Amino acid sequence: MRDLKDVSGAFKFFFKMTFIIAVSFLTASYLFAMLLGPKLFFFEPLSAQYSPNSLILKFPIILFAIIFGIPTNVSFGLVFLFFWSIYLLCFVIAWKLRENFHKVIRNSFSRPFGHVFKNCLFTLPIVASMTLVAVVTIYSFQESGGVPTGEPPISKDSLVAFLELTVSPLIEEIGFRITPMGTLLLFYLLTVERERRALTTFGLRLKFFFLAFLYPQKAKKMVGVRTVDDSGMWKGISLAEWILIFLTSAVFGLAHSPNLYGGTWEIGKITLAFVQGFAMGFTYLLYGVQAPILLHWFFNYYTYAYGLASEIYPSISAFYLLLDIVTLILGVLGWLAIAVLVVRKIVNVIVGKPSRPETKALNG
Repeated sequence: MRDLKDVSGAFKFFFKMTFIIAVSFLTASYLFAMLLGPKLFFFEPLSAQYSPNSLILKFPIILFAIIFGIPTNVSFGLVFLFFWSIYLLCFVIAWKLRENFHKVIRNSFSRPFGHVFKNCLFTLPIVASMTLVAVVTIYSFQESGGVPTGEPPISKDSLVAFLELTVSPLIEEIGFRITPMGTLLLFYLLTVERERRALTTFGLRLKFFFLAFLYPQKAKKMVGVRTVDDSGMWKGISLAEWILIFLTSAVFGLAHSPNLYGGTWEIGKITLAFVQGFAMGFTYLLYGVQAPILLHWFFNYYTYAYGLASEIYPSISAFYLLLDIVTLILGVLGWLAIAVLVVRKIVNVIVGKPSRPETKALNG
């Protein structure tokens, strides 16, 4: 029996160490991609027709899943730097919020592994990798069944395409996640607040208003609604919130319908966009506004920047391949961990045993 426990302990240590190394490696690659982006955009001849000084005459805005354009007269370079700065700020927030990234790594072996999910930036590579694995799996099944996905509706010009993929994560998250989910959550929490009268001053009401959009868990805590921090994942996210994630994900999927918004996607993209939207909506409720923005950034800016760099600098191709391999491995491990937790939960319910500390920590 002792030998079995030793083997189990060694396996858990190896599993935890693999997660930490993979997450740390991918997090470093995210930060490197932030530095790589301006290098590619401003210092490489990506286009024969456009330059960073070219002007944008009409800028797209999405609010409540409705797209419209506003007249502008700003340069490509200025727009790129503005959005790049927003993503950099999101990384800083993700690093520091709730518990610092480096502190989570340092304490990961002295506490149950579930505590690492207190930090948004540690969770980001895991969720991104798991979502990618899910998308690739669904894509493979759909393509083998004759359901086409189509092509991204981006410019054939590399500079313009890079700008489009830099702008779209923030614009689309505001339009498909933050404004609809934040508004509906705000109205729901206001009905709760009227009964409990938790916001007694104008300053608290103002803070609550912004938190409803920026950090829903904090807004819920202000009015005494159960949160993930104090009640775990399943009790801390209400049925209404799960439905809200589902509905906004469905809208996000349908927004990628064939020929909608002048796009070139096919019917198979609806399912893939729904899965991505679900992950983004889930992380939004869990960690706040920076989480879905960075997750969307991963699928747009990050992947395109490394793909572009591997074409311009052939020596980086091996590193790009390694990133893909580590991402897929981490995604598979993530789904295996979820499967183990689900099976353990079912067994514990059947035999009547309480949840293990690791499961409680993961939920909370």
